[in-house]
Amino acid sequence: MIEALQEAVGWTGPAREDVVERRHLEFYRHAIGDTSGEVPPTFTACFLDEPPSLPAAASYGEGWLNGGDRFEYHAPLREGDVLVSRPRFTGVAEKSGRAGPMALLTFETEFRRPDGELVVRHVGTRIRK
Repeated sequence: MIEALQEAVGWTGPAREDVVERRHLEFYRHAIGDTSGEVPPTFTACFLDEPPSLPAAASYGEGWLNGGDRFEYHAPLREGDVLVSRPRFTGVAEKSGRAGPMALLTFETEFRRPDGELVVRHVGTRIRK
């Protein structure tokens, strides 16, 4: 079962384009208690496909868990920014847990402006069990 995931390393999901919109940004700021007026870099989490659309994951386990997220900030986000992103499956490891085996999948998504400028890089671990 893990072999299908190992073979899928390097898979890239569909590209998407999102806009940092005022209405969604206000909801997000309220939810996290942010009154700074700046766009929080973690706002890009709203643009992640959850669960990831990796076809090979269907062959391993039945559910998804979030194993953690890391954000690298390269440029400030601005209201009205258009961000282009595409998830990439970068690695998998199998672990044994109390409930049996589980696969830890790592995904990387870069959020770029249309001119190619890197704004945020997200690295996330998702668990299949």
